[in-house]
Formats: sequence, structure tokens, C-alpha cells
Amino acid sequence: MSRTPEKMQAKEAFGIHDAAYHIGRNELLTWLNDLLQLNYTKVEQCANGAAYCQIMDVIYPGEVPVKKLLFEAKLEHDCVKNYKLLQALFDKKNIKKNIEVARLLKARPLDNLEMLQWCKRYFDVNYTAGREDYQPTEW
Repeated sequence: MSRTPEKMQAKEAFGIHDAAYHIGRNELLTWLNDLLQLNYTKVEQCANGAAYCQIMDVIYPGEVPVKKLLFEAKLEHDCVKNYKLLQALFDKKNIKKNIEVARLLKARPLDNLEMLQWCKRYFDVNYTAGREDYQPTEW
């Protein structure tokens, strides 16, 4: 089923009072680790952008060029490359979420918690079953 831009915009507009922003970091990390077969212990580990891209790859199979992701990125210019891939997908899918790259790159817990909360909510609203076979380790 194809989504119209109007439906997608309605499904991405989550205000700060949305229940998504009341999900704790432990629940988010458990979800993220289960989804992507990771072993993250802190939300700050998402700061390089690779996990956010992978979440979108689960929702939109094949739309994120995962072979270009720099999973072990530590330097700012490498992390920015990951965020450019994420922004390209957002542009392609007409997702109106502002990615505050400079803040996320600082790896502060609150900034990455909020981004991960948004990603979880976006996933819950937009994911359709059928990706149970997703293998994030097979790139």
C-alpha cells in the first residue's frame, strides 16, 4: 500500500507531549538492541547516526544505502556522512523531522534520547510487518 505525503506527514508529527517522549532509556535500548542486534548500553552510542539509519532501513527496506554507513564512525566528518544518508532518506520520503546533527554529535544523553524516542514512535506508526528476517549484521 502506498502512503500519500499527507498521511506520512500526519504520522511523523509527534509533539513533545506525545507518549513517545515518555519512554525511558532502558526500554528504548532494549528495543533498539533487539531490533538491530546491538549491545548498546547508553543512548549516546547512537550519536554517530548509524543506528538511526538502520531503523529507517527496517521501515523502508533498501532505501538507505547501508553499505555506505560508517558503523564505527568516531570522527565528526565520518558521523556527518551517516547523517547525510539519513537526511537524504527523510527528503526522499518527505519526512519533515529536523535532524539536529550538531547537537546529536556532541553525544549528550538528552539529545540522543529524544531522537531515539522519535525514531521509536516513527517506527511504531510506520513499520509494516514482514521484516522479521532483517539481518543488520549481513552487510
